[in-house]
Amino acid sequence: SLRSNIENLDCPAYLSRPWYVYTSNVDGHFRSFASFQSSLCEIHGVSSELKCACGIGYSDGKPRLGSRWMKWNESFSSMKSCKEEVLRLNSDVLEEIVRAKKEIVCHHCNRPMRPNVLMFHDSDENVLRHLMNEREKYQAWEGRVEDDVVNNNRKLVILELGCGVNVPAVRKESEEVLVDCTDRIRGAQTTRGSASLIRINPKNAEVTLERDYHSISIHSKAAIALTQINRWLAVLNGNNSRKD
Repeated sequence: SLRSNIENLDCPAYLSRPWYVYTSNVDGHFRSFASFQSSLCEIHGVSSELKCACGIGYSDGKPRLGSRWMKWNESFSSMKSCKEEVLRLNSDVLEEIVRAKKEIVCHHCNRPMRPNVLMFHDSDENVLRHLMNEREKYQAWEGRVEDDVVNNNRKLVILELGCGVNVPAVRKESEEVLVDCTDRIRGAQTTRGSASLIRINPKNAEVTLERDYHSISIHSKAAIALTQINRWLAVLNGNNSRKD
């Protein structure tokens, strides 16, 4: 287990966790669990947050062309406070706004606010800046865990739940971490650390990698599989109260 070695490290909370949630879901589901809040990377953002849309007039740091974009960008440089503005809404308020077809505007510049969600080909730095910061935190954690697996004989388990093939970002990340960590273990030769991927998916649970990497495919819904895994862990830990 990574827990005993990592939780005692003198480092930021997100680095000291023995687990991390890496998700492409935008519903903010994992935020409702206190144990995940400081170790959560929502790679596409969250729909219950709104940010000022003033930055959509720029792409790669350059203003978009055309008279409409020129007019949109006229006062952008003076709206520094807009960049950090985040409006958080609960589901009831959000449903009411959608039902009433209300437009929410930034109180700094009176421009529309947009979901804090990464769209396809999105270039809005107001959204990208936050997401990149969260990814950097996750990558720092992931690198630290790999070091611990290789140098301190720890065991890493990547538990992937319901990640489909249409938007395979999380599936790719799972496989990349498995490959990187396993290759480092093999290169070290003397380590007894290990890395495993458990992919749970009712339709697409297969792991297809060119080399022999340790993975388990479970064709099931996540809740059912996790319940069974939890029961078997209880048995392995000496609690024989499992009921079939």
